[in-house]
Amino acid sequence: MRKTAASIAVLALLAGAAWAQGQAGIRAVYMPRVAVHPDDATWMKLPEWKVSLSPQVVALPRGGGAVKRIFVRAMHNGQWLTLRLEWADATPNREVGTATFRDAVAVGFPVTEGDAPPSPLMGDKTRPVDIWQWTADFDANAQGTGGFADRYPHTEGVWYFPQDYDVTRQVRGWRGFEPVIELTAYGFGTLERKAAQNVRGLGQYAKGRWSVVLRRQLTTGNPRDPLFRSGATYNTIFAVWDGGSKEVNGRKSVTIFWTPLRLDPLAAGRSQ
Repeated sequence: MRKTAASIAVLALLAGAAWAQGQAGIRAVYMPRVAVHPDDATWMKLPEWKVSLSPQVVALPRGGGAVKRIFVRAMHNGQWLTLRLEWADATPNREVGTATFRDAVAVGFPVTEGDAPPSPLMGDKTRPVDIWQWTADFDANAQGTGGFADRYPHTEGVWYFPQDYDVTRQVRGWRGFEPVIELTAYGFGTLERKAAQNVRGLGQYAKGRWSVVLRRQLTTGNPRDPLFRSGATYNTIFAVWDGGSKEVNGRKSVTIFWTPLRLDPLAAGRSQ
């Protein structure tokens, strides 16, 4: 217990020091039209930032670290903030079972920006973090390429219980049809699903890499959502789960420092 507490204290101090030094951050380029698909050629015209990831070693279950880095591109048009997240993964994992785990990625922002950000370890009791999580299984379902019926197609003598559809309906009622879920965290083990789900997302796997686009309007009218403004800088954290490496829950690759994200002023052009 003392060792864990000491580790948390050291990480918190390091995170604060890194933030205070004003580490280099990500730029969300102003574009008149935001891209919503990972394959949109517009993304390749934007600068790319490499963000280093580490195994999660603070809270149980510790571990992870299969993904060492994630590549981030960002844009906004004064109405929508859009992020493209890309990372290497030898095998796509789109299903969940007793011994099967899904690929996933998440990005987090402080709900409110202050003189200093909350803990990068998913916030704290008085300063929560807003989390956008994309999962490969729900992305497959949303695109009609996942689910029980796809894994086990109808054959003679095989049929599905009516309860199968009912369970699917209930799950979609909880998570929605988008492959992204919005959560609020007050530290490790405190995730709460938000009543209003405003983030949209789409993932694609090709040539040994995942690319995921997450987007949300700059303002939603919900006081529990971060408020984004053109020309301002915000803090963000990232996490990636590699299902093929049996990463789930706390077993993941994470950023242990906040990474600044600056939105271009509306007057900024592509060449700036």
